[in-house]
Amino acid sequence: MNERAKLALAFVGSASIVTAIWNAARLPFDKGPFLVWFALSILSITTLIVTFEVSVRNIQRLAGVTLLLTGLLIGLGVSSDVAFGKSNILDVLNRHGELGVICVGAALLIITGGIDLSVGSLMGFSAIAFGILMEAHFSPWLALVAVLAFGLLAGIGHGLLVTQLRLQAFLVTLCGMFVYRGLARTICKGQTGIQTVSTASGPDFKATLLDLRYWLTGQNLEERLVFPAQLVVLLTLAAITAVFLHRSAFGRYWYAIGFNPQAARYAGVNVSLHQIAMFAVCSTLAAFAGIIMFLTNSVSPSSAGEVYELYAITAVVLGGVSLRGGEGTALGIVFGAMVLPVMRPLMLFTKCPDEWIPWLIGLILLLGTSADELIRRRSRVNR
Repeated sequence: MNERAKLALAFVGSASIVTAIWNAARLPFDKGPFLVWFALSILSITTLIVTFEVSVRNIQRLAGVTLLLTGLLIGLGVSSDVAFGKSNILDVLNRHGELGVICVGAALLIITGGIDLSVGSLMGFSAIAFGILMEAHFSPWLALVAVLAFGLLAGIGHGLLVTQLRLQAFLVTLCGMFVYRGLARTICKGQTGIQTVSTASGPDFKATLLDLRYWLTGQNLEERLVFPAQLVVLLTLAAITAVFLHRSAFGRYWYAIGFNPQAARYAGVNVSLHQIAMFAVCSTLAAFAGIIMFLTNSVSPSSAGEVYELYAITAVVLGGVSLRGGEGTALGIVFGAMVLPVMRPLMLFTKCPDEWIPWLIGLILLLGTSADELIRRRSRVNR
């Protein structure tokens, strides 16, 4: 099948699926945000399908997370009569998008052989910082740019420390984890949230802030979730990532750096520059996820974004990104990011204790890394 036929088939299939979901959920087509979300969903899914590189290894990885998700969804359906109700589905999909945003950045960094343990704390600090700026009545768009700029600079700082001072990424980002959490507690002593900010502001400021929330989270003026906009944000970011990873020279460089950085240097690739860029992307997306978190809920400096770095690492490993670097797909990232959001309501409906969540995540991560190693060994034998 040639590329044009593949693109046409993928577009028709994506449009059919999204249209069917739209009609089943009785979502409108005539309102601005819904029309944009509809178009972005189709284009993003089409891009993810077209750019997916078909290989035995990629199919094995995708099959593994697909089977896991299928089992979790079956268990979720059996666990409660309301598990597949509209409100619960919207909530799961929105949580999928929230986690997926930082997963995209974490996956790109891991593919190039790095790791970032600070994304959860940076996400929490960004949420708090955005809230502080809102309380000071900064323009929401200006505040968004400022927080994203901080995330960008933080990532560049991480990258410079790793590439120029030759410090371990694990150590640098572990220190960052404590620093950003401490900064969040320093600038904010209590909770902050969109509700308290919007009620104490003028009508124009409030309207801009609520519009921003509506476009990025899908919550209307009554704080009711009417659409999983965060999922569309994730799909859009994943589609952009897919183009760079699978259809550009940059992607080939990133895979080469993750697989063997020394060989990439000998091939003329500026390894340090690309590694710094991936640290910057990872931190910027963590800051963006923090802004979305603020727009969704009230946030506390002690708990906002807590352990999200572990959730992100777990999700990308389950999605087929190797912790050794040099392997992974954009479509796998999307699938991997869905596991934990589906697992959480399953545990809730089956009345599993919250204390079970940490060891279950640890067990899932162990199984994922074990499966990764087994697939790697089998591929070496087949060669």
